[in-house]
Amino acid sequence: MEHVDIPATKVLTITESKILVDGFLTPLLDQLTEDARRINPHYETLWQAIQKLYSAGGKRLRSYMTFLTYQAYSDNSPETILSAAAAQELLHMSMLIHDDIIDRDEIRYGVKNIATQYMDHYEELLADVDDRRHYANSAAMLAGDLLISESFVLMSETQATPTAVLASQKLLSKGVFQVAGGELLDTEAAFRGADSADPLTIAEQKTASYSFVNPFLIGSILAEADQLQQDILQKLGEQLGVAYQLQDDLLGVFGDEEKTGKSTTGDLKEGKRTLLLSEFQKLASETERLEFDSLFGNHKATDDDILKLKSLLVESGAKSSLETLIAGYQEHAYSLVNALTISPAHKATFTELIDLCIRREK
Repeated sequence: MEHVDIPATKVLTITESKILVDGFLTPLLDQLTEDARRINPHYETLWQAIQKLYSAGGKRLRSYMTFLTYQAYSDNSPETILSAAAAQELLHMSMLIHDDIIDRDEIRYGVKNIATQYMDHYEELLADVDDRRHYANSAAMLAGDLLISESFVLMSETQATPTAVLASQKLLSKGVFQVAGGELLDTEAAFRGADSADPLTIAEQKTASYSFVNPFLIGSILAEADQLQQDILQKLGEQLGVAYQLQDDLLGVFGDEEKTGKSTTGDLKEGKRTLLLSEFQKLASETERLEFDSLFGNHKATDDDILKLKSLLVESGAKSSLETLIAGYQEHAYSLVNALTISPAHKATFTELIDLCIRREK
């Protein structure tokens, strides 16, 4: 495993952060896999599937944001809070595993996700496809649950005051609470209708909470930053998190599958009521809406159907409108960074982070 020595005074790059976290989590997952093997080889198989998914990809963005914020307010080495940063990567992975079950997705990071790995694993054991899918999803659900549990263990092992560690654990719990609510609202919107939940509320709960607000707040709490700075960081996390989710919605329809490692048809076939869809409903003509609604949410939609749906989203101006909205969140995020009382070098790194999150292609 590659190693990197990080001086306390050096601002981590995202590459260095990833090396640091992977160097911590890979041996941990190895050990958990071995512990599972001692119980039963079939339990080991589940942890091997987790290892395969973890090693397949991921920017380790949440741990990087935690390190970045901690370094902005503390002179200690980022390795001091390595377990806290890593905890958020395991929590994130658990959310992705559960999200793939909910969205009926098969691919993550360009490889078969946990449920799909188990569909293959159970092929010779279960002839009925529905039974196979049920048990494969059950295995994936358990994998996600295991990672949630392990994330709380890692947070408890953080080198910080008991008060700061407890506050960080509470934030982890709040993040799970919020993302579960966001997922439920997002899922139900497909059949309850567009008015059942505000897409921005879904974005705030599903993505901004645990993926952006929490890393910023946990990093600042562990560094003992003052409350005013924490308040600004919370707003920054909210703005950047919503922008990230809106960009994710765009990539989910218009992205390059080879770069995103995910399907660009799933949201359209599932009938996901994203803000992109809200913009379409506001801007489209009656004829465009009727044509769109006749194809949207159809699990058996053909390639031609999908192309037509995408063209309608472009021609109506919905795609352009969402891009403008994302740019507005980006500008607000820049202004919040300028309000932080941190060094120019750290401000520059926060600005680079904003650009990385919003101008990404995967």
